[in-house]
Parts: sequence; C-alpha cells; structure tokens
Amino acid sequence: RNDGREGAGLGIPMYGLKYSARCATSVAACRDASKWLVATTALREENEVHIIEQEEEASDHISCKGVFSHRGEVWDIAASPADEKLFFTVYLDGQSQEAALWEAVDGKLEPKFSSKGKQKNVRKVVWSPDTASDLVALGSADALKLWNLSRDGGAVSSATGAGELENVGAVSWNHLNHNLLCVSCSDSLQCLDLRSMSQTITVEKAHEMGVRDVDFSKTNQNLLASAGDDCHMCVWDLRKAQSPVVKVSNHSHWVWQAKFNPYHEALVVTSSSDSLVQLWHLTEDEEEGRGNEIKSSAELKPHTFEEHEDSVYSVSWSTGDPWTFLSLSYDGRVMCNQVPSSVKYKILL
Repeated sequence: RNDGREGAGLGIPMYGLKYSARCATSVAACRDASKWLVATTALREENEVHIIEQEEEASDHISCKGVFSHRGEVWDIAASPADEKLFFTVYLDGQSQEAALWEAVDGKLEPKFSSKGKQKNVRKVVWSPDTASDLVALGSADALKLWNLSRDGGAVSSATGAGELENVGAVSWNHLNHNLLCVSCSDSLQCLDLRSMSQTITVEKAHEMGVRDVDFSKTNQNLLASAGDDCHMCVWDLRKAQSPVVKVSNHSHWVWQAKFNPYHEALVVTSSSDSLVQLWHLTEDEEEGRGNEIKSSAELKPHTFEEHEDSVYSVSWSTGDPWTFLSLSYDGRVMCNQVPSSVKYKILL
C-alpha cells in the first residue's frame, strides 16, 4: 500500500490498495471534504474497506483515514447519505452474494443488517436520497426490494418488492423525485414508481450488448446517464425517452460507469475496461448563444485521463468539492483528478 504517494511523477494524487478492487463511492454525508470508501475483491485474502481523503491543504496527497477487514470479495459499496459511519457492502459469501450494513466504530465494522435469509443473490444496493426515510433498495438477479431500516440501522420494519424484472444490474434513485427509481435489466432500462412498484418508462435495447450503469442527474430529474458493453455512454431525457439525447462512443471496450457531477448536470465522467477515464462537457458555451442546450453527439469531445494501466471499474465524484473525482482500477490503483480549468470556467462564467 503506498498510502497517498503521487503517481509516476504526474503530480496527480494516487493511492494504492494491496489487492484487486472494483468498487468505490464517495462518503455522501461528508460535505466539507473529499472522502471516499474503496473496497477490495481478493479471492483468497482477507479483504479490506479503506476510508481515504484528499487532503485539502495538500491536494496532491491522498491519506488513509481507516482500514477495516471484510470477509469475502466486495462487489459494491454504498455510503449512507446521513451518517458517515454507516455503509452497505455487497459481497461474495460462498456461492451467494449478500448485502450487509456496517457501522465503523473504533477501527472495526459492526454489523447492523444483513440480507442473508431475506433476499437472495443481491447485486446492487442504493440508499434513498431522502435522508429521513431510512429506505434502501437492494437489486437481485430478478427482483428489486425496498427495505425500511430503523433509525439506528438495526431492525427491518418492512420490505416491498417489484417482480417481473430480469437480470437486474445497475440501480439509481432519483434525487429530485424520490418516488422514481431506474434499474437496468440486461440491455433495457426500467423506471419504477415506488408508490406502486410499477413500471412507468421502459427503454428497450438502450445498449446493444447490455447496460453496466445508470445514474440520475442530481440537479435535473429528467436526465439519466447509462453506460454499456457496446462502448457507448448515453444520456436520456425521460420526457422523450424513445432515443437518447446523447450517444457517444470514445471508449474502445466496455463502459463500466457513467456518473453525473452532483452539482453540474453538464458534466459526466465515464470509466472503461480500456483503462481510460473520460470527462464529458455536454452543453454549449454561453457565448455561442445557445445557453444550456446539450450539444449534438457529433460535437462532443471528451477530456481523457490516461493514468490507469488496468480496467477502470469505478468513478465517483467528491461530495465536498464539485471539481474533484476519483477513479479506481482493478489493480488497486486509485487516482484523484480535477475538472480542467478550461471546462470549469466555461461552466462558472
């Protein structure tokens, strides 16, 4: 573990994990610092969850704020939006994937809830953006269930489920309409009304070879990003979801994640198993007289970040700094990059 040494003389903050890794997420409850959780997927070793932070006064340094042992390969991680100490993991337990809620206390992880015996083969977990609701959604191969956790993250009071879903992969909760949730099912997108657990919008064949990720904009309830095995990143306007408003393919292999900037809907970052991270600025410049109009796909050109040498499985924006994002590759390399000044000033000015 290199605990925050800069990478390859690039002046870009880098952090190294001992083992292979696939998942990272920002500590959503932390609003005054750039802090993330990253977890490993070692096959034969004791796995780890790291809390890391980009130092505010030394922005070229990533420091470790805690390391926790974790049994089983960790395939997904989701931080509570209300409490920095609480987070979910999805991990391999024998032949089955389980979800567990943990509280980080005194250097150890205290279990608070487990899906074991309640929901089989969990693939994805997302917290409700409504911090007062205590709701989480767990996506399995053929179902999505909402679990209502008690205030301390302990007992489960109720669960509701949506059937008729096949091969659930990614899940995203709308931050501006808390009754709307999107799941990917193989190559399609399904939007669900959580009040009735019924489908409201369906996009068949959103990606030709399967959907890897979906992500709602946190500043525009109608915009949804998706990433797929067809090397494409798409942006959908749910008011006219027959075709994407953006469809770009600058990656040469599967696109694992596509994430909207939490403060600026014009910015989307993508990661791929081609080892590249790409930043997309979707809107026109103000001086061109077209305001916030999304550019045509042919006009869009990404800013490409090439510091990784292996598949980049995860990207995550900081919740404490709107211009910083983290990327994680399978070899355990963590990089922190900044939105280029040229892009930042176009958005701010």
